[in-house]
Amino acid sequence: MNSEEIQTFLKGRSVYGLDPDTHEVVACIDYGTDGTCLCRFANGDTDKGVYGFEGDTYWTRYETFREGKRHAFRLERKGPGVAQAYFTDGRIAFLQSHDAKPDIRE
Repeated sequence: MNSEEIQTFLKGRSVYGLDPDTHEVVACIDYGTDGTCLCRFANGDTDKGVYGFEGDTYWTRYETFREGKRHAFRLERKGPGVAQAYFTDGRIAFLQSHDAKPDIRE
C-alpha cells in the first residue's frame, strides 16, 4: 500500500490485530487522529503509544509492547479493509482488519 492508502487505513480508525496464521484477534488498536494509539489486547491488558508515517511505511512505539521500541511496518492489501503488516526487514507482523472476522483474500 502507498502512503495515502496506509494513512486512510489507519488514521482515526480502530484496527484489529490478528494472528497471521490462525486469524484469531490478538488486539484492537485505536489509532487517534493526533498520532496517539491505544492497544487493547485480547487478554484485557492495554498499552498507550504513538504512531506516524514515513513514505510508504508507518511506525509505532508503545510504552511496553515490543519492549517500548519504535518499529516500522509496510502494509499489503489482502481484501476489503484487510492488510498484512510486515516489519520493514520483511518479518511478518499482525494481520490487520477493520473487522474482527475479515474477508481475507490470499
